[in-house]
Parts: sequence; C-alpha cells; structure tokens
Amino acid sequence: MMQRVLNRMLRLSVLLLSLLAVAPSAWARQVDSARIVADLSTHTIAIRTDFAGTRVLLFGALVRTEEENKPKPGIIVVIRGPEKPFKIHRKERKLGVWVNSNERTFPHAPGYYAILSTGAIGQVAPRDVLKKAGIGFDVLAEELARQGEGFGSPEEAREYAAALIRLQKHRRLYQEDDKGVRMTGRYLFRARFDLPANVPLGTYQAQVFLFREGRLLGRYESPLTIEKRGFEQFVYDLAHRQPLVYGVAAVVIAIAAGFAAAAVFRKG
Repeated sequence: MMQRVLNRMLRLSVLLLSLLAVAPSAWARQVDSARIVADLSTHTIAIRTDFAGTRVLLFGALVRTEEENKPKPGIIVVIRGPEKPFKIHRKERKLGVWVNSNERTFPHAPGYYAILSTGAIGQVAPRDVLKKAGIGFDVLAEELARQGEGFGSPEEAREYAAALIRLQKHRRLYQEDDKGVRMTGRYLFRARFDLPANVPLGTYQAQVFLFREGRLLGRYESPLTIEKRGFEQFVYDLAHRQPLVYGVAAVVIAIAAGFAAAAVFRKG
C-alpha cells in the first residue's frame, strides 16, 4: 500500500517538474485542467468480511502560473457516487403508535457525498460560482428537490431533500470538512476522506476544484471503484444472478444448521 502511494507521488512529482519547465508565455494557453493535477492512493477498494471502513488519501499539485503572486488559492475536493434511488418516510403518530407514512422517492441520489476544502466553501468561492460547479449540500438539496417523485409542492420536495441529507449525514455517508484539504508546500496539497463500513458498492468520482479570488481556475477528476471480493463476491453474484439457487442453498444450510444444533443439545 505504502509503496503504491510512493510510486504515485513520484510520478506526480515528475509530471509537476515537467509542467514547471514550460515557458511562462505558454501557461496562458493551457486549458483549465492543466492548472492542477491530482491522484488517489488507490483506485480500487475491496470489500471483504472484515471490512470496517477505510481512509483514502488524495494528493496533488498546483501548476505555477503568472498568477502565483496573487492571493492564495482555495481548493475544494468533492467525492461522489454511486447514484441510486432513495425512499424517505415521514413518521406519524396513529392510534398511539409512531408509524412510517407518506413515502417519497428520489430516483438518483448519491450514495456517498463528501466535501473537503481548505476553508469554509462560502469563503473559497461565492454561491453562484459553487452552484454552477455543482458544489455544496445546498446545491445537492436543490438537485434532489427537482427530481423528487410524488411531492405535493416544491416546499415539500425541499423538506424531504433536507431530511435525506440529514439521514445520510447521520450514517456518515454524507460528510463535510472545511479543513480537509491541507497545503503541504507552496504547490503541493493532500486530503484524506473516510469511507465507513456501510459505504455502497459502485463507481465514485473524486473531483478537485481550484479557485482563486472566487474564480474557478481548474478542475481535475479521478475515479474510484468499491467492489466485493472473494467469497463475499461469490455470494453477492449468486444472490443477484441465480436467486433460485441462492434461496435453495440458504434453506438447505438453515436446515443443516438446525439439525447440527439439535444434535449438540442432545449430547449435552
């Protein structure tokens, strides 16, 4: 693991040195994505029986430009994915018992959403710039409210969207850390984000945004895949691709376990 991180950082350093060697006049012609480079310590996370969550390192570098003497830049990192439907219920008291009612569905909500930054995102960039870039829980709430199904009014849609975000934050699947990105030098930065044990499987995108004086100067994306491995993958595939076989096997195992338990108690 450590060797892979060191190898990636070495490649990133070589790339940074090669970029710094370009003549200053050429920087004005570089596209936005050339202002920042980044990578993850790993692009694949295997979920096994003993998985209890993990922490992923994102590291990167800023490219020197003619703007380097201006105010210090700000960096925001967004990790998002995978999209899936979510159902939200409102609890109501009926006959003295609290029950779930008024179910609403969000067809495409991120299963994981984390925002890391060098400071409060409202200080890194104004709200209109953040909204255009699709950054922030306020922006996510608006996105969810627009796609909600079966809502009686826009106010109800926003209320359920806020409830979904609160629930996901409680599960640690939505996170925000305004000190999550640290500059480790004039051009280098790093960030760490936590993936809890209940993190969903699928493909994620880590997006890095570079701002200066409230303007978006560059962005960089890197993929991340979380998947089951080993026996867990076999069971998962069997349950989804051969549900009849999986059901029969589960019943047989349960019956065998019952007979084994009965035999043990008879001997006792």
